[in-house]
Amino acid sequence: MDVFVYGTLTEPERVASVVDAYAFLGSAVLSGLHPVQGEYPTLAPGGETGGRLLRTDDIDALDAYEG
Repeated sequence: MDVFVYGTLTEPERVASVVDAYAFLGSAVLSGLHPVQGEYPTLAPGGETGGRLLRTDDIDALDAYEG
């Protein structure tokens, strides 16, 4: 499955610590949402967010990491 990631999940070392197998497919921009910093970074309406496309079958591990 292909997933848009931003923040710490754009770092290869971090992704490798979360999932068993993955590939980065390239840079991506998510339109319509912008990052909001806080205790837990999140996305809010408006603007855009830069990130990467990540391919992995281990979506459950990503969900667990994100809480």
